[in-house]
Amino acid sequence: MKLEPFIKLRDPATYQACRWDMRVDHEARTYWVEFFKRHVVTILDLALEMATVRGQDMLEVEARVKACRAEFIETYDRFDRQPQGSGRVTMLTLDEWRDAMLRKHGFADPFEDLKHRENEKVIHLLPAVCRQIDALDADDQFRAVIEGVFAGNIFDMGAAGSATLLLDGKLDFFTTRARLPARPWLIDDFDQFSARAASRAAADRAAWRKCVFFVDNAGADFLLGAIPLMRWLAQRGTSIILAANERPTLNDMTVYDVRRWWPRVLEVEPSIASLPITIISTGTGEPLIDLAGVSPELNEAARDADLIILEGMGRGVESNLDAAFSCDAVNLAMIKDTMIARRLNGKLYDVVCRFR
Repeated sequence: MKLEPFIKLRDPATYQACRWDMRVDHEARTYWVEFFKRHVVTILDLALEMATVRGQDMLEVEARVKACRAEFIETYDRFDRQPQGSGRVTMLTLDEWRDAMLRKHGFADPFEDLKHRENEKVIHLLPAVCRQIDALDADDQFRAVIEGVFAGNIFDMGAAGSATLLLDGKLDFFTTRARLPARPWLIDDFDQFSARAASRAAADRAAWRKCVFFVDNAGADFLLGAIPLMRWLAQRGTSIILAANERPTLNDMTVYDVRRWWPRVLEVEPSIASLPITIISTGTGEPLIDLAGVSPELNEAARDADLIILEGMGRGVESNLDAAFSCDAVNLAMIKDTMIARRLNGKLYDVVCRFR
């Protein structure tokens, strides 16, 4: 698939997905190299668990795990020692190195079973979340769906704190939603976002004609956070382009995961079946997203979009926090990493609602 710049970028020539350059940012390079080396252990443990469940030849799988871990550590250590030898290196680059090595050693989607378990665990809760939203006054519904996105976004295997809680079964959507930080949030453009929606709706039209919604993690993030927001917008006349990764990465929903689970979504929450929601591949395959290269299919669908939603810490904070678009755009995320929080002058589990 030949990728092309996202059609809604204001200026593709000056766009940069990630501002951090790890070649010159010593603090960030040291932190992230060590993080990725620790995190790959978790990933390969999940790969071993999957192989065991599937009855694969464990000696062969363990040999691949060993080889992958050795290459991984050597690659990241070499970059740490010689940061000027790899061209410009950002968080996106580190993600690309990791996923390429996993695929090279035969671990294309080590989170497949975990994604399935998390989806299975929460899908029956989707109707309850929708009924809770529907029961609110009109003025309260918009904030409720935004807070649901924040609460769902904690279900993230790409951040150390949330990954541990997720694997230990200690995350709960409703508890997280109830304990969200009080406003003002770390980045808080909610009033502007809400006013934009209300002012357009007051003119007897949909607040936005078409929204491109870049989704993030499986489980509660997708099913209890992203889908209720898409439903709320679509019920008010906004066509939704549900944009998901082409290739697997961490516990992010791929376009194939979304299509596989969509019949179940419609089964448990029939109100979604008649809504204008179209599932499209971004053409990408990382937890961050480089909008310098997306699928032609996405660009064709997004041609007349007037709202972009970048959901999640990877797509909306580690990349694209300051991206400029030719239409309305919002970044929605929970901060689940201490380094990211520190760079934003915030704290762990702060939330971001940036509207422009």
